Parts: sequence; C-alpha cells; structure tokens
Amino acid sequence: MNKRLIKPLLFVITIFVTSCSQKNYLQKIEEYSNASTVNEKEKFMADNYHSFFVEAKGTGADKNASLQSFQNWDAPLHPQVDILSYTINKKTWTIKFNEQNDFSKLIGFPGWKATEVITFNSKKLIEQLVYIPDYANPSYKKWLQPAVAWVQNNMPDSLNTVYQNNKLVKNEESAKKWVRLLKQWKQSRGRQE
Repeated sequence: MNKRLIKPLLFVITIFVTSCSQKNYLQKIEEYSNASTVNEKEKFMADNYHSFFVEAKGTGADKNASLQSFQNWDAPLHPQVDILSYTINKKTWTIKFNEQNDFSKLIGFPGWKATEVITFNSKKLIEQLVYIPDYANPSYKKWLQPAVAWVQNNMPDSLNTVYQNNKLVKNEESAKKWVRLLKQWKQSRGRQE
C-alpha cells in the first residue's frame, strides 16, 4: 500500500470508529433516560452507580435508592426525554434535555429542561449521574391548577390522596391515580367545550 495513503486512511478509520462509538453511547443515554421500568433502567447502571442533585458532593444516592425513587414517580408516568444537545469529554457526557411524562402532557405543561452529567465506566455502564435543573423552568402548578380545582369540586377525597399542602404526593400509587384523574378532567373539558 502507498505510504502516503496510510495516514489519511487511518484518520478516516479513526473518525468512523469514534463516530460509531459516540452513537452507541448516545443510544444508551436515550434508552436509559426514556426507560419506563426499573429493569430497563437498571441494565445501563453500574453496580457502583451514584446519582447527585446539582453537584457531585457527598455520597449521593446509590443504585438501589435511585431505582426506588424512579419506581415511586417517574416510571409509572412514562418519561419522555428529548436530548437537545450534548458534549463529550472522554467518558463523561453532558446532556441538555427536555423531559415530559404522562402527567406533564395531560396538563399541557411544556416539560422540564435540565442538564445531566453522565460518566461511564470501562464497561460502558453509567457509574455517576449529576442532575442539574434549569432554574428558568416555569412552575407546573399554573398548568395543574385548573385540574386541581376540577378534582376538588368533583372528587375531593381523591385529591387529598394525591395533592397535600399544595404539593404532589410522590409515590407509585399517586402517580397512577394522577393519570386517571387528569384523564377524567380532560374528558370533562371536552364535554364542556
């Protein structure tokens, strides 16, 4: 082979391999972010996985605590994460995204923007995640208020189990109940309009 062709060929091969590897990681991040069950989520997490809020400080939440938290609210509401942009620094990906779920869609809320800093281990599993909310996000409560008023008037006992002291009760049962209540609210609005 011509020696002058070796360098450009190696460059092209390197770019191709890097591109394929990046697509593989990005696909993992998308699947992890959009998982709706603990089993789907867990397959992307290293045994020594830890998650943090705002900054990697202290011990964070371990794999089991993170999965339990996920099961208590996010999983039953079927997250939908749309990646807006990302940067890569070796094994660390910084992802900017918008997240919605059944709850936000039913109230017409545009979703929550946030950043996650995700670090992979040598086995291509996530070992650290730092969630950084976008503090410019609007409060979902403006979108929720008409539904809360309707449920208060029509099913006050149900409201007390999912919304207390002007806050969402965040557990698996209330997440599922919110979806049922919000669907009923939307149906009632359809009949009124």
